[in-house]
Amino acid sequence: MSEINFNFNKGILQQPQDHKVKAGETLYSIAKSMGVSVDELKKANGLKDNSLSIGQILRKPSSSSNNQNNEIPMMREITDDEITLENKRSRYIKVTNHPDHKLQKGEHPSTLARKYNVEERTILMINGLDKKDATNLQIGDVVKIPPTRTAKNINNISDAASALGVSTDFIKKLKRLEDGTDENKKPFPDNKFHNTPYRDDEGNLTIGIGHLYKAGEKKNLTNKEVLELFVNDMLKMEENLWDVMGGKKNYDKLPQSIKEALLDMTFNKGTAIIEDTEGLVWTLKNGKYEAAICKMTNNKSQKGREMSGLSKRRLFDISVASKMYKNNPPQSVINTAQQVYNRGVELLKTESASAYRKLKNPKISFSQYFENQLVGYNAYAREYMGDKIKTRDR
Repeated sequence: MSEINFNFNKGILQQPQDHKVKAGETLYSIAKSMGVSVDELKKANGLKDNSLSIGQILRKPSSSSNNQNNEIPMMREITDDEITLENKRSRYIKVTNHPDHKLQKGEHPSTLARKYNVEERTILMINGLDKKDATNLQIGDVVKIPPTRTAKNINNISDAASALGVSTDFIKKLKRLEDGTDENKKPFPDNKFHNTPYRDDEGNLTIGIGHLYKAGEKKNLTNKEVLELFVNDMLKMEENLWDVMGGKKNYDKLPQSIKEALLDMTFNKGTAIIEDTEGLVWTLKNGKYEAAICKMTNNKSQKGREMSGLSKRRLFDISVASKMYKNNPPQSVINTAQQVYNRGVELLKTESASAYRKLKNPKISFSQYFENQLVGYNAYAREYMGDKIKTRDR
């Protein structure tokens, strides 16, 4: 399907049941060759620690969750449009391959991720490790490093869309949702690129399109730099989604609209919003896309607080995912969107009441103040869901 077809998938090699320890081998290297975790290997052989002796015989675990084919079945036909989108991506993505890395003192997957500008969980994924396994890595162990993907030739939003294999409309709407306020608490116009730091809805210092600003990063970006930063961030989100789905091949089998919704959810709140939603990953892997869309409702901030802005964001994700139904989503999806909207309005009213109480000598009643807030909220809801859901005037 794609010209960018890296081996990021969780594959298992069939190995002999017994292994004779050779000089220089470690539990990690042996477990890796067997396609099992270090803990499984230790348990199967009654090992209390990581020490080994040359000539020692290790038995491969008879069964392992890692020793299964995690590839999901193809639930649909890949469309010509999806193939075209995917094949254009190589023009806008620079791929840097890396040799295997031999661990030195003080190194571990997180330091390697920073060194090679890749995601830690991608390193874990292609090496068949989980975080617990990673603690068993030792000096001298050889770790595979995934290719580093970075943006190139990005001059406008259309180029950014091509790099990510998504629609231009998706990026424009996502950008609007990331709009916050400047340092004077004034809202940004829709056409701004946030070339300098601003505050998002949760008060986080942000720059560009939703990039959390880190100390030492450049504070004044050109529009081109904003888009490059955005694409690089989204490429990392995509790699995290590969891991969530059990490999790139599995992710590629998802409908384009579902991919876009998952990308936004991950960009907005990280993969936890997907992994922590009961049954969401299962429905995705089993092609139950209607059920999956109905689970895209998490409106809680990182502090666990429900927010109207996040309800609006989930409404956007539902609308994006629903494009697979050609503007005719199932009633269950419409009902879910209605529930998300209704809850968002309730939260907006509570948030508006709190903001209104802080006003000094307000010139309008709270009722009018809230209705003014609701006008903007409804505009987003109608843009996303059209007349498929009922909006409220007050």
